[in-house]
Amino acid sequence: MNQSKLPLALKTYSVLPDNRSPLERSMELSFSQQIYGIGNPYPHLLDAQKTAFEIVPYIASEFQLPVWDTSDTEPVKRNLAGHAWQVRKMSGTRAGLKLALESFDFQSQIKPWYQQQPQGQPYSLEIVAWEKGNKPVNVANVKKLLAYIEDTKSERDQIELSLMFGVETSMGMAGAKAPATSVKETAGQATLWSMPDAKMSFAITGAVPPAVSVSPIDAEATIPIMAAHVQMNIMGYSAHYNITVLTINARATL
Repeated sequence: MNQSKLPLALKTYSVLPDNRSPLERSMELSFSQQIYGIGNPYPHLLDAQKTAFEIVPYIASEFQLPVWDTSDTEPVKRNLAGHAWQVRKMSGTRAGLKLALESFDFQSQIKPWYQQQPQGQPYSLEIVAWEKGNKPVNVANVKKLLAYIEDTKSERDQIELSLMFGVETSMGMAGAKAPATSVKETAGQATLWSMPDAKMSFAITGAVPPAVSVSPIDAEATIPIMAAHVQMNIMGYSAHYNITVLTINARATL
């Protein structure tokens, strides 16, 4: 049973006149109990991370957030509203752009023109961003992200935005003594952006003992795309093979 929050004075004294009826006194106590049972909203009222969720849109409006979509998740909405004033204060800086990306749950690397290889044009920025958890790129989120970046960047800055995510696949191996043949196939499939299918396959055949290494594979495309498929076949005709498969990355430049 919850302890009453009604002040002791209101349990003893009444604002009603002396000729009040028991029903009037009961209603007074009941309404007072309900009012004092409501938690105080003011300590966290303007804290987008702690306030009631229905208050968050009003905080975003108060801080003049330029992008807002009712279909966004609650964490994204709270981040956008909570970071809006800081982003506005730091607009035109790399820190402001990085915080704007974090509001949409993106991590990023930002290189100004003088740090690019080869060196870029003055006032150009290269941004490589990836969503936390290596999620597939949502084109609707990209459009909102571009709009927020456009509002945050300096007027003279030119932005090149690249979105990346990782792809994981497993490798199966089978071995036998020469002259037996060992063949094992692995395939990895990932949904990228909305575009025609892009497929790639390759095979490696070895007939001598040296190790075989498959270096990182980069799949690069221009938005929009739909699906990409990568398949690897490795054949071995000799014993003592060491096979290493490194990271596969997908990247789209906007």
